[in-house]
Amino acid sequence: MLETKSVKHLISLFSQTSHLFVLSWNNKEDFFCSQNFNELTGFATDEISKLPQKHLSLISEDSNPGIYSEIINSFENNSLDNKNFVYKISTKNGKNIWLKETPLTNNNGAYISLAENITEEKEKELKLKEELSTKSKLNDSKDKLISIISHDLRAPFTSLLGFSEILLNEPNISEEERTEYLQYIYDASKLQLDLVNHLLDWTRLQTGTMKFEPQRLEIKDVIDNCVSVLTGTAIRKEIEIKVDAPKDVFVYADERLISQVITNLLSNAVKFTPSGKSIFVTVNHFKDDLIEIIVKDKRQGISENNKTKLFNIESKFSQTGTAGEKGSGLGLTLVKEIVDKHNGDIWFYSELGKGSEFHFTLPKSDNTILIVEEHEDLQNVYKDVFSKKLPDYKIEFTTNGFEALNLILKNIPSVLITYHTMPLMNGIQLVSSLRKKDTHRKVDVIILADNITDEDKSKYKKYTVEKFVNLNVSADELADLLTKPAV
Repeated sequence: MLETKSVKHLISLFSQTSHLFVLSWNNKEDFFCSQNFNELTGFATDEISKLPQKHLSLISEDSNPGIYSEIINSFENNSLDNKNFVYKISTKNGKNIWLKETPLTNNNGAYISLAENITEEKEKELKLKEELSTKSKLNDSKDKLISIISHDLRAPFTSLLGFSEILLNEPNISEEERTEYLQYIYDASKLQLDLVNHLLDWTRLQTGTMKFEPQRLEIKDVIDNCVSVLTGTAIRKEIEIKVDAPKDVFVYADERLISQVITNLLSNAVKFTPSGKSIFVTVNHFKDDLIEIIVKDKRQGISENNKTKLFNIESKFSQTGTAGEKGSGLGLTLVKEIVDKHNGDIWFYSELGKGSEFHFTLPKSDNTILIVEEHEDLQNVYKDVFSKKLPDYKIEFTTNGFEALNLILKNIPSVLITYHTMPLMNGIQLVSSLRKKDTHRKVDVIILADNITDEDKSKYKKYTVEKFVNLNVSADELADLLTKPAV
């Protein structure tokens, strides 16, 4: 076996390099490594020597599970020529590092090898593989898309053109037949338009070209707007849509895209629910950082064979509604893409003859107070008082209106506290820009000003701002004002 002195001399020689780490170990207790290996892993030499498999005990669970045995067998069988072993280890602080170990020799049970840090190269390799996999899936999706377009968009036009030709060339058909043909043309054209819109939106999401603008939204407002769109259809089928959504529950989402999700789920519920039944929409806190929306109905339900076809463009599953309504078969595929885009989840429960309920989650929007204040000492006072009186709120500061606007454009706060008089951008200009983003006017605004004119107050009130306080207001009074109505 190599003498300890020889091993340490070898380690000293290789420690002069920047990327290589000498390892010497055996199946007993001895273990030696270079200082830069200790620095890389965060473990001292004596800590590694006490591990059952020495430095190989650091191999991550998701790395090659058989790598340890493979390395040991290579040493014991002296089959070391042209051998390299690549694996991932976890450092003491939890960081993942990729190593390439090259065995050098087995000298009477003393195993000596070099390990090179290849993390940067390996991460580039993995990223390239992921990109290639994504592009491959995208190409497969495009092939499916072309197949759908060639079949689903082309086939109905034969009938559409046929009925149109009859209406144009047969002046003596009865009014009843004319109405029937026109209704068919209208229904089929609407269905085709829905299909085209779903295909376009799905393609944009797949290719990343769809504009994605998440912001702070009160989910009840979004649901109520979606319900109003479908009220006429629901009334015609004698279906009631009941919403149980508390106020002041906010999500961080793109309003247009999430409206598509809710409208699609409600539209399906109306389509498959018999007359005289009800549809229920409920909102719950799912986890600390998630909000759950549920759409439940008493419809015909979905069979076990068809459940696996939902959310999958490969299957393009569609059913006929209780009043003969038809769908594009792509709505739920688009719904899943949108929910995934928001880092949420979607799932469902369904039983034939009893009904279905669809669940999806969205990230909750934090309650944030944005304060425009340039003086650090006042910032510290606000932070101390507000954190005690309003523990559920996150406090953010900016020193001027422009900084505040940049933050607002990224994420709308719950409360804005700003001065009326500021350099470059005054309070009215800041609030005006805020309301362009905060279209539902949910942000509570407090204006700090002395001797503000009635004319300026009138301008603020156009933007639903009703709270004005003097500059000498205390932090305690300001915090109390957030829970009191405007005067």
